[in-house]
Amino acid sequence: KMYKEDPLDNDWSCIATLESHDSTVWSLAFDKTGERLATVSDDKTLKIWKEYKPGNPEGVMVPEGDSVWKCICTLSGFHTRPIYDIAWCQKTDLIATACGD
Repeated sequence: KMYKEDPLDNDWSCIATLESHDSTVWSLAFDKTGERLATVSDDKTLKIWKEYKPGNPEGVMVPEGDSVWKCICTLSGFHTRPIYDIAWCQKTDLIATACGD
C-alpha cells in the first residue's frame, strides 16, 4: 500500500494498493526521482512500478488530481528461491537483490 500525508491536517491516507505479486513482498526501494518503485517477493520476482500523473505523455488514464502506480516490468527466472531484499543505487541506477539462492 502507498500512503500520503495531507499537509493541511497531517493525516495520512492510503492512496494506492499495488497488486501483482503472488506472495509476500519482502522489500522495496524507490529510484532517485521517487517516480519508480522496485519490489521483491517470496514469489521469486522483482517488479518495477511507475507513477503516472495526470496529463502524462504515455497517455495512461489518471483520475483528476491523483496519480496511479502501474507495474511496468516483471523480472523472473533469475532466482530459484525467494528474494528478500533490494537496493536501488541513487548514483548509478543499478538494482541489487539479496535472496535465498
